[in-house]
Amino acid sequence: MNPEVDPTVWSVVVSAVVCGFWAAWLAASLRADRRRLRNGFLLIAVVYTGVGVVGQLAALLPGGATAMGWLSLGLFAVLGLGLLALPVFLVVNGLTMVRRERRSLGNLLSLLVGLAMLAAPFVIAVPVLLRAPWVWGVVVAGVLGTAWLGFVFLGFVAQTLLYRRYAAGVPAHGVIVLGARVVGGRVPPLLAARLTTGRDAAERLGVDGVPVPIVPSGGQGADEDRPEGVAMGQWLTDHGVPADRVLVEDRARTTRENLTLGVAVLREHGTDGPYLLATNDYHAPRAAMEAMDLGLDVHAVGAPTARYFFPSAYLREFVAVLRRGAAVHVVAAVGVLAVAALVTVVAVSGS
Repeated sequence: MNPEVDPTVWSVVVSAVVCGFWAAWLAASLRADRRRLRNGFLLIAVVYTGVGVVGQLAALLPGGATAMGWLSLGLFAVLGLGLLALPVFLVVNGLTMVRRERRSLGNLLSLLVGLAMLAAPFVIAVPVLLRAPWVWGVVVAGVLGTAWLGFVFLGFVAQTLLYRRYAAGVPAHGVIVLGARVVGGRVPPLLAARLTTGRDAAERLGVDGVPVPIVPSGGQGADEDRPEGVAMGQWLTDHGVPADRVLVEDRARTTRENLTLGVAVLREHGTDGPYLLATNDYHAPRAAMEAMDLGLDVHAVGAPTARYFFPSAYLREFVAVLRRGAAVHVVAAVGVLAVAALVTVVAVSGS
């Protein structure tokens, strides 16, 4: 074999082995539990290393290196334009949320994140323009912190996409519908979308036109005149679900209670898992993680949400996921601060 080619060939082999390692780990993790957040990060590793292998193989072909160079340039240009457009989109979406929804921190997340992204270059540029040695530590902390949050968010998105297709095909024996606030005793559109998704799933999983049992789950809030589960149960029977297949749960106040009490109702009626939880699409991944934490054989499917509502709601779910793994992020924050402190010490001592 030509010795000039050997290093390149070996590089491809090594890259393929690394990609195979990540792919094998992803396959094992998916077999263990498809609800795990780490599946998203493993998918990113497989895609990243897989693209590297393809690029190295293409470079072995005549003109391949030039073609890959142009392709890389195009991808970076698209990515750059996307990053420039993203904060503008989030700000516009946030203003839409302000007009259409009540003003709360959760509903304002897309606006706040968009403004933060627009301000970030200026926040970094100002300390640099000060030309003080200590500002380099601040810049490093900002860049590394943003990179960590971006990486975690990308993993969350990857897991969402990976899980969504699987959850829709789970051979469940019962369906739980997550409750939401009822207005004047009536089911609002957001909750109706959940109920429609749950009803459709129950019918699809049923036999001979008889749906599997469906549990509308939700207690009564201080501003509600009857339990959510009761109103949801009436909606289901009004929309074609046989009354004997509707098992109302009317005490749950949180997602965890919806899961535990809903599963308890199904088990009391002789229905074993696996089960499906019908919620909104932005909430399904975290609801599935909650079920996993509780050791319940429940997967979550999502009902469509208004497009303008999705970005803020999805960011709210991401914040909840960050809280869920708080210890990991504290360790990451300590690492970022340690690196920033080291950079500051080096910069100050060298000035």
